[in-house]
Amino acid sequence: MQLTKTDFIQYLNCPKSLWLLKNEPESYPAGEFSTFLQKITREGYEVERYVRAYFDASPDRRISFQEVFETESGLFARADALEHLDDERCVLYEIKSSTSVKTDPAHNHIKDAAFQKICAERSGRHIDAVYIVHLNGEYVRCGEIEPSGLLTFADVSADVRAIEADLSSQIDRALEFLSEGAIDRSQCSCLRSSRAHHCDTFEVFNPDIPKPSIYSLPRLSQTKRNELVTNGIFDLLDIPKDYPLSSNQLAVLQAARAGAPIIDRRAVREFLDGWQFPLYFFDYETFASAVPIVDRASPHKHFPVQYSLHVLHENGHLEHREFLEREARLPIRLLEVLKGDIGPTGSIVSWHASFEKTRNREMALLFPEFSDFLQDMNERTVDLEDVFKSAYVDARFDGSTSIKKVLPILCPELSYKGLEVQDGASAMDAWEQMINAKGPEADQRASSLLSYCKLDTFAMVEIYLFLRAL
Repeated sequence: MQLTKTDFIQYLNCPKSLWLLKNEPESYPAGEFSTFLQKITREGYEVERYVRAYFDASPDRRISFQEVFETESGLFARADALEHLDDERCVLYEIKSSTSVKTDPAHNHIKDAAFQKICAERSGRHIDAVYIVHLNGEYVRCGEIEPSGLLTFADVSADVRAIEADLSSQIDRALEFLSEGAIDRSQCSCLRSSRAHHCDTFEVFNPDIPKPSIYSLPRLSQTKRNELVTNGIFDLLDIPKDYPLSSNQLAVLQAARAGAPIIDRRAVREFLDGWQFPLYFFDYETFASAVPIVDRASPHKHFPVQYSLHVLHENGHLEHREFLEREARLPIRLLEVLKGDIGPTGSIVSWHASFEKTRNREMALLFPEFSDFLQDMNERTVDLEDVFKSAYVDARFDGSTSIKKVLPILCPELSYKGLEVQDGASAMDAWEQMINAKGPEADQRASSLLSYCKLDTFAMVEIYLFLRAL
């Protein structure tokens, strides 16, 4: 039974989930390796390529890559890079595609590196120092990538030593737990975590959690979640009427009790009446990569590569405009076309508009000649999502106000399910594949991207018309 770094992180998040994966893989919920995780994996290899180039510039240094460490107890590690010093000592390098050293529960780079060090030393190596190699978020590409500017070497030796003893004990407990022939299958530790941090096997170990549940309450604090779980309260309808909740949480609870949405029709009407025709329902699709692919770009910095625009006139006439960049370049052509597609008057409607506004501010810095146009866009932009934060609350949204949650409830005839591209991560992946393809394959990717983005803005139109019909 092997225990890898990835396994151990899963154990720290939910021991039972890892036990099921290792001992009864046939019972583990089948899931695809997500597009996002595939992208992260590819980017990790891409960053490693520049780390190799960095060390190649110093041929006197003895560096090995992907060296394997194994122990009889089952520990397994593959070192991203290992520098062999003059004596028996080594320096361990853990390569990350992020722009900082992360220490959050989901991505703790210090624990990753400490696991690698413990495994290496238990297999007979002496690790003298540990470094996290990550990307320099301030690096701006100009011509060929310069590894010395792209990479940051963070010495985390002291941080690793500070947690090493405790982590070593946790590793031993993990190995012992995995060797158990049977476990208690009633509930798992994720009951006390927010839904975003539930394990893949949450429904296996907690099959009786109702929907909607306490996990449907927006921004429920850890303290309150612990209190409700301790008292065995999971169903929204079981929450005491005098239990202290925020106004947004209380609205979700009231909607669940009523079995119907809670609608402030006056607030909805006043919000929509403040808009000016024509209405421009607008959405960007963007691309970002760990290693910037074009000049003037930085690691993980988004830049628009596509937009969809549905224009609704006061007489009810609806027209659609769109743009898709089919080459690897910054959005100068996109802006040229967009400036012709959006008139000087009329409200610009987005969903989670802060994303579009941020992209506009960034493009205004890159292309000052468009700064007035982009500032005007931001001043005219309204956020349709805001309606569903307080004026229209439905427990069936399951605590979310994303368009992917709202659309199936309000407009069930519309769906993303039949599309090849179904979310932002897969759109990013499809765009990268498109610009690297030729002929029919590139055209097919382009068609998929256009269909997805078009549905995003058409969905906003239909949701707007639904609200108007109230």
